[in-house]
Amino acid sequence: MAGAGQVLHLWNEWGIQVLVLLSFTLQIMLLIMAELRRRIDSGVLRAFAWSAYMLADATAIYVLGHMSVTSRSPEHELVAFWAPFLLLHLGGQDNITAYSIEDNNLWLRHLQTLAVQVAAATYVVYVSSILASGSLLRAATILMFVIGVAKYGERVWALKCAGSSTSEQGGNYQPLIYVSGSQYRTIPSKSCPDKEDYLLDAHLFLAVPKKFMMSMLRDEEELRFHDVDEHALEEVVEMQLSLMHDVLFTKTEVVHSWCGLCIRVISLPGTAVALLLFYLLGDQGMGRRSYSKVDIAISYVLLIGAVVLEAMSTIKAMFSSWTSSFLLKPRRDFSRPGEEERNISILLGRGITSVRRFVHAAEWRGRYWSGSMGQHNLLQLCVGSRVSRISKIARWMGFEDPWNTLAYCSSVPVSAFIKQLLVNQVLSCGVLPTNEDHIANSRGLAALKSKGLYEELEWSLDPKRSLEQTILTWHIGTDIYLFWYKQKQAEQANAGGQGDDDARRQRQADLVEAVEALSNYMLFLLASRPYMLPAPVDRGMYVNSCYELIGIMCSSAEDLANLLLRHYREEDTATATATATLQSDIPFDTSLGDAQDRQKAYRIDLTLHRGCRLATELIHNGMPDLPSAAIMPELIAQVWIEILCYAGHRCSAYSHAKQLGSGGELITIASLLVEYVSVQALPMLPPLP
Repeated sequence: MAGAGQVLHLWNEWGIQVLVLLSFTLQIMLLIMAELRRRIDSGVLRAFAWSAYMLADATAIYVLGHMSVTSRSPEHELVAFWAPFLLLHLGGQDNITAYSIEDNNLWLRHLQTLAVQVAAATYVVYVSSILASGSLLRAATILMFVIGVAKYGERVWALKCAGSSTSEQGGNYQPLIYVSGSQYRTIPSKSCPDKEDYLLDAHLFLAVPKKFMMSMLRDEEELRFHDVDEHALEEVVEMQLSLMHDVLFTKTEVVHSWCGLCIRVISLPGTAVALLLFYLLGDQGMGRRSYSKVDIAISYVLLIGAVVLEAMSTIKAMFSSWTSSFLLKPRRDFSRPGEEERNISILLGRGITSVRRFVHAAEWRGRYWSGSMGQHNLLQLCVGSRVSRISKIARWMGFEDPWNTLAYCSSVPVSAFIKQLLVNQVLSCGVLPTNEDHIANSRGLAALKSKGLYEELEWSLDPKRSLEQTILTWHIGTDIYLFWYKQKQAEQANAGGQGDDDARRQRQADLVEAVEALSNYMLFLLASRPYMLPAPVDRGMYVNSCYELIGIMCSSAEDLANLLLRHYREEDTATATATATLQSDIPFDTSLGDAQDRQKAYRIDLTLHRGCRLATELIHNGMPDLPSAAIMPELIAQVWIEILCYAGHRCSAYSHAKQLGSGGELITIASLLVEYVSVQALPMLPPLP
C-alpha cells in the first residue's frame, strides 16, 4: 500500500508533465507514420498510426481538462504556459488530419471541440499568474495561444473541405465541361521528361481522379490527351494516388490557399519569437526564482519542438510540388496589366521546380503508394487450415473464417511486368466506352474474342452470373491450370525439349507469375476487402467453397488440384452441365464434420464444378500440339486484367477514396487508367511554360 501511495503521489506531482511530453511525442510519431502508411500496406503500421491518432487528441484534451487545478500550484505556475501548446497539438500535423475518410465527415464535432478546448485553455491561462507576471511570459503565452487557435482552426477547415469533397454536395455551381478549343495535350508534356515533369503532369490532370473519386469537378476541368507514353501514364496515375491522399487526408489544399499562407506567415516567426521571449525571461532571472527547473526544461522542449515542426512545415509547403504546380498553372483569363504578375509567378514556379530537381525531391520520395497487391489462394488456405492447430482452435471458438482470412493473406510487390500488361491492355482498347467490348464492360469476354476462344470459354464469363462467382471460377481454374502448366514445363526441361529462345521463355515465365499474382489478388479482394468490389458482394460463395475444400484430405495444394481435376474428368460428361456432381469417393476428414453431409454439399457446389470444368478446358486448349498453347498464359492474364478493370470501374468512388488511407490498391490504378481512356469531349489548356 505504501508503494501504491508513493506512485499516486508521484503521479499527482508530475502526471501533467508526463502527459504533456507524451502529447508532443505523439505528434512526432504521427509526423513519421503518416508518411509511411501511404507507402506501406501493413496492418501493424496501421494499428500504430491509428493508436497515435486517437491518443494524440485524447491526451491533449485530458491534460487541458486537468490543468485548471495544477496550474494554480505555486510549485508549477509554468504549467499554464503549456495550454496553448496543447491547442497546437490538437491542430495536428500537416500530413495527417484524418486517419480514415469517415473522420472528414466529423468536422462539426471537431469544430465543437475547438470551441470547448479554446475556452478551457483560456480559463487555464486566466486563472494562472501568467497574465499578472512579467510582460515577456505574458507576451509569449498570448502569441502561442493565437498560433494554437489558428492551427487548430486550420485542421477543422481541412476536415470540412475534404468532407464536403466526398459528399454529394459540391461548391459553386460549375458546368461539367468547359469547351475552350480543339488543341490536345500529351502525356508527358515534354520530350525528355523526368520525375518532376511527371509530377507536374499529375497535378495538371488531377481533375480526372477528382471527378472519379469525388464525382465533382469543382474549379478544375478535365483534359483530352493523345500520344500517350505508356510508362508516363502509369507513372502519372501512381503519383495521383498520392496527390489524392493529400487532398483527402491532409491539410494540403488548405495549406496552399490564402488562409494557409497567412497562418504560415505568423506561425513560424511567432513560435520563434515566443522561444526568444522565454529565453530572455530566463536571462532576467525570473525563471530561476519561481519556476521549477523541470517545468522550464519541458517548456524549452515544447518551444524548440514547435519551432522545428513549424520550420519543417513551412519549408515543405514552400518547396512542395503543389506550390510549383500552382505557380505554373496556366491562366485562361488575364488582362495585360496582369501579365507581369503572371510572369513573376512562372519564374517563382520554375525556381521551386529547379530546387526540387537539384535535391531530387521526387526521386527521394520513392514510391508514391503502397506498390503492393494482396495475395490469397483458396487451395493453399484449405490445405493449410485443415492441418493447422491454430485454425482448429479458431474453428472451435467460432472464428475460423476471420483467422484464416488474416493468416493466409499476404502481399507481393506489383511487378513492372504487371503494370506494363495493365497499361498496354487499357490503351489498346479502341472502342467507345459504351461498347460491350470496352475494357470497362467486357469482364474478360473481349480477351476471349481476340484470342479466338470465345465459343469454348464464354460460359465461364457469363455476364448473367455474379462477379464473385466469376472470380471464384477463374481462380480455381487458373490455379489448377498453373499446377499442370508448371509440371509440363518441368517435364519438357528435363527432357531437353525447350527450343524457345531465352527471351520467349522469360516472357512466358513472367506471364505465369503475373497470372498467379492477379488471380490471388482478385480472390484477396473478395475475401479480405469485398468493399473494393462492386456492390452487392456475396462473400458467402467464397465461404462455402472454403467449407467444401477444407474437408478434403490432401497433403498439398497441388495434390488437391490434381484430385479435383481427376474426379471431374471421371464424371459423365453428358450430365456435367446438368448436375454438378463430383465422385463420392473423395477422401474427407471426418474430424471436421459428417463426411456424408460434406459430400452432399460438395455435389451441389456449382462454383467448384465450374472451376474444374474451366481448368479442364484451359488444359485442353493449352496442349503443346495445339495452336492456342502458346497464347494460353497471355489469354488468362488478359482475362484477369479485364476482370480487374471491370470491378474497379464499378466499385464505388467512396471505396477507392477510403482505401487511399491504407496505401491504395492496384484496382484503383486500373480504374484511373480506364477513366483516362474513357474521357470524352474534353478541352485543352495552353501549354505549360
